[in-house]
Amino acid sequence: MKVKSFLVRIFYSFPIQLFLLHFRKYQVLLVFWAILFSTINGEFAKVFGGDALYLAPEYLGKVNFYSTSILGLATGLFAMSWNITTFILHTGRFKFLATTSQPFFKYCLNNSIVPIAFMVNLLFRGWEYQRYQQLSSVPEILLLTEGFICGYLFIVFFSFFYFFNADKNIGRRLEKKFGNPRNFLRLVLKPTQEKDENALPVHNYFNSPWKIRRARNVDHYNKHYLDSILKQHHFAAMITVGCALIFLMILAFLMDYPVFRIPAGASVMIFFAFLIGVAGAYAYLLQSWAIPMVLIMLVGLNWLVEHDLLDNRNKAYGLNYGERKQRPEYSVTALQQFFTAERAERDKEQTLKILENWKAKYKGPGKPKMIILNFSGGGLRAATWSMNVLQRLDVLMKGQLMNNTFLMTGASGGMMGASYFRELYREKQLGRPVNVQDSGYTERISRDLLNCVFTSMAVNDFITPFRSFKIGNNRYAKDRGFAFEMQLNTNTNNVLAGTIGDYREPEQQAKIPMLIWNATINADGRRLIISPQPVSYLCAPDYSPHVRSVRDVDGVDFSQYFANQGAQNLRITSAIRMCATFPYVLPNVFLPSQPIVDVMDAGIRDNFGQESAMRFLHTFRDWVNENTDGIVFIQVRDTRKNDIKSIKQSMKLNDMMLDPLFTMQAHWSAMQDFVQDNELAYLEGYFPGKFHRVIFQYVPQKEDKVAALSWHLTSREKIDIAGALDNPTNQASFDSVMNTLGRPLLAEGNQ
Repeated sequence: MKVKSFLVRIFYSFPIQLFLLHFRKYQVLLVFWAILFSTINGEFAKVFGGDALYLAPEYLGKVNFYSTSILGLATGLFAMSWNITTFILHTGRFKFLATTSQPFFKYCLNNSIVPIAFMVNLLFRGWEYQRYQQLSSVPEILLLTEGFICGYLFIVFFSFFYFFNADKNIGRRLEKKFGNPRNFLRLVLKPTQEKDENALPVHNYFNSPWKIRRARNVDHYNKHYLDSILKQHHFAAMITVGCALIFLMILAFLMDYPVFRIPAGASVMIFFAFLIGVAGAYAYLLQSWAIPMVLIMLVGLNWLVEHDLLDNRNKAYGLNYGERKQRPEYSVTALQQFFTAERAERDKEQTLKILENWKAKYKGPGKPKMIILNFSGGGLRAATWSMNVLQRLDVLMKGQLMNNTFLMTGASGGMMGASYFRELYREKQLGRPVNVQDSGYTERISRDLLNCVFTSMAVNDFITPFRSFKIGNNRYAKDRGFAFEMQLNTNTNNVLAGTIGDYREPEQQAKIPMLIWNATINADGRRLIISPQPVSYLCAPDYSPHVRSVRDVDGVDFSQYFANQGAQNLRITSAIRMCATFPYVLPNVFLPSQPIVDVMDAGIRDNFGQESAMRFLHTFRDWVNENTDGIVFIQVRDTRKNDIKSIKQSMKLNDMMLDPLFTMQAHWSAMQDFVQDNELAYLEGYFPGKFHRVIFQYVPQKEDKVAALSWHLTSREKIDIAGALDNPTNQASFDSVMNTLGRPLLAEGNQ
């Protein structure tokens, strides 16, 4: 009997009843906790490095006491927002709180099961992550932990101080309302005849962290009086929701200054805190009208977007989106009429001049070998791997890599590293003190880009979507795309802050290799080909006019098709972003066509960046065979080629339901590999004995420790990527390149 009585007391204790109530009512509020638990445990958004936002929060480029303190502050805000919201929604079921002093404090104390579980989980996972991923020492981890706890406790103490004062103000208002104590007691102790159907039984509760008290019976109190007490506290609680909104708006307006770019994990926490507060206030005020009003607002929002009254679409920075009448028509017929065989022939002549200028640089005996570089997508992992490979090749070639490369192309993150390396080479040519082989540049390109994206998503995209900026007479939205480019420029010391038009003349003179960015047009899957040079010969297969009169255009030459919109003024960082727009992480870029089309990641069409290079070589096959000693076709990829993932030995129910939906996505890269290998086999036939393919691939030292496909890399991941240069397969590839090039180096005579 004693055991049964003890279990009954536990079951009907306030903490347990509250915990169970969260699962019975307003379960949507638990979704936020579920997302956070799943993220820090490496289940949700792991592939994007979501856990790093909370386990290694960066502030001003560093993970330190200040960054974890800010995360602690944000976590405290989220926990208190959850407490405030559920306090508003649930306290009507626990009327005994109205008879206690500091009811909000009592509520929070008894509502601590979920927040404490999250705190313990976060600190434990943070310790593991810092120790084995960030390679931090024990004293450093303890300092980070101290920062987080201090930030969290500051918010908790501040919140309780606010509500303690609210308690005093509520007491004063009640004294003024009821007058003398006799009237007050007459009303309070007059039982209400109607039964409170929402009330839940509670036997005991925590009165303080170390003291349990029996819950008071409130049947002899007037129900309306108790409701008025709780409503006063609800009003005080809703004030904090308004304060959170004001704080987020201020943060959005100050994001241009680095000191106000708080860790992304903290921004997400604050945004979640705001959403919970708004959801609670909305449900509390509208009651049964909550769902109908949501539907009305969604219909209204859809109408505004559909009629262009609310247009927050991301645009390519530098392009002119003005006069609609001047926009090029986007249709099959219009593309065929624009990208004609005659235009392709004119563009070939332009590129042949560049090829001749490239050939003229060679002063050695015989003919030069042409290097073609292709880069795979893969976020910051691919960007860092590309820089590592390019620097090692440049060392082996005694600084002549770029001088002997004619074309660079690819997808996503790999093109970020390629663009940065080529720009550093151009800076050196202009007489600036740049050593392209300096590992400091690899460290720069590997710096975090995820924090700025998620911070902007939380405070700009959702809270202040109306903010914008201008370039000349053109206005663009200040969203996560803007934040990404701004941070990329900061990380690379603004060397990529120019326009693609800046490269037009250096490429024509063959001072730097031609570089082509690619993106995928969502409307039909065509490639958007971005180059300062006219390259319409890449927009359709090379048909013989005797075989087919109509060209099947499968690509769009950006510079020519959008010439009237100032295509040459496109920012370099925008070209990189259009090439690397992973779904949802970065916003799709809309183009000034009629009708408007949007583009995203090049990897959707070609994640290894080889299609453009293969079509280029096929187009100029006669010139290449006549004027070169062969092609060194180098692929730099951030994944293992022909890799087979572990095959499941047994199927679960969810596997049977979901695998058919995601099979294509899971094997997308492998299928592209098979198709492109087949195309390369045909291409080699046009260059008998002169086509040399070399592959550099990032293979992690430990199979289960592969660097995340993300815009954030840990210290261990950066070391692992650099270490992959020395694995036997890549060493053999370096030897193959040097043996193929032979001695002397291609352009040694032009040093």
